Amino acid sequence: MRAMFDESEIRTAERALERALESPDPTAWVYAYTEDAVFAAQGAPPVQGRAALLDMAKGMNRLSSVSIKPQRTEGSGNVACVYGLASWVSARPPDGGHTTKVRLIIVWRRETDGQWRVALELLHEEPVAD
Repeated sequence: MRAMFDESEIRTAERALERALESPDPTAWVYAYTEDAVFAAQGAPPVQGRAALLDMAKGMNRLSSVSIKPQRTEGSGNVACVYGLASWVSARPPDGGHTTKVRLIIVWRRETDGQWRVALELLHEEPVAD
């Protein structure tokens, strides 16, 4: 495995994650996460492991206009941490057309197959401005 960290590889992985989250297949994004990944969003219990993420994905609203905007990226070797903002639009009722904005921390890990996958994702929803 390569020892050098290349930030452009993280940007590529982020774009692939955005596309997967917008996919007609509600589970497509799960494969961008490690087998032992942890997903934690404000107001909900953490979800751990790909099987649990697959269950969560099946009940999710379809998303559009997914955007991940990194503000800072730190990495070394096969681990990288991205601090940033993200947003998406819910594509079907009851939240259809609603835009969600969050602050995020994503820890990426380069797996033995050379692919960067999300090992940890923390989301904190931004308040809606009146």
